[in-house]
Amino acid sequence: QCFENQDYETAAAEYKRFIYFFPDDPRTEAADYQIGMAYFQNKSYITALGRFTRIFDEKGPVDMGISSAFMISRCYQRIQNYPTAIENLFYLSKITDDTEIHDKIFYQLGWLYLESGDMERAHIAFSKISPKNRTLFQADALQTELNEFDDLPQKNPLTAGLLSIIPGGGYLYCGRYRDALTAFLVNGVLIYGAYESFDNDLYAIGGMIAVLETGFYAGNIYGGISSAHKFNRARKNAFVQELKTRFVPDFTPDFAPDLSLNFKPDGVSLGMSYHF
Repeated sequence: QCFENQDYETAAAEYKRFIYFFPDDPRTEAADYQIGMAYFQNKSYITALGRFTRIFDEKGPVDMGISSAFMISRCYQRIQNYPTAIENLFYLSKITDDTEIHDKIFYQLGWLYLESGDMERAHIAFSKISPKNRTLFQADALQTELNEFDDLPQKNPLTAGLLSIIPGGGYLYCGRYRDALTAFLVNGVLIYGAYESFDNDLYAIGGMIAVLETGFYAGNIYGGISSAHKFNRARKNAFVQELKTRFVPDFTPDFAPDLSLNFKPDGVSLGMSYHF
């Protein structure tokens, strides 16, 4: 009840209480896992990671061990350690021959690659899902969407850098009009000030202004190139977020399906609602 009411801290304490008083009850395994889920939902990802890692080490690639292995990657994903999250899933794929698990691994890998910005590897991961589960994971539709990613407007960093030869040109190319105007005015004023100083034989002042302008000019070029990269990342992130809205990932608690675990006198019931 605490878990369903999102009182995750109390839920974890109650699961621990259950394990303490009934250590031989077969439901302690599920309670142990739910403690990790409570930590995860409470955004205590490092604490959750430690518990899921212990469960996986104890159980291996079966039942709760498999679920814990997926949650290990999910914890790393939440702290944006994508390489380790991906590495963990590859390790899981090597120690199990279950096709269903492999398909779920490829599906989760695809989303991890999407979030980390590697569209090509995401495409490859989705393509490896077995034929019998491609409809379940909407793999063909996802790949079709990924093929359209190349049609998204992109900004060329080299072009932005070249246009920045004229102060503000790179910013203008990337649609940052206020920054473009600021860069043009600041650099223009400094260039004019240096010119006037040298023209009036004020070499010391002219030299200082020229040195200052060199820094601003270099920053203008760097900013233009950086703006192109930021533009592309923003487009990519928006594309991934749109995919998440249209294709709801089903391997994490904060996405569909919604999971609930209830203890009963004769066992444990697991409820799941899947959005399709």
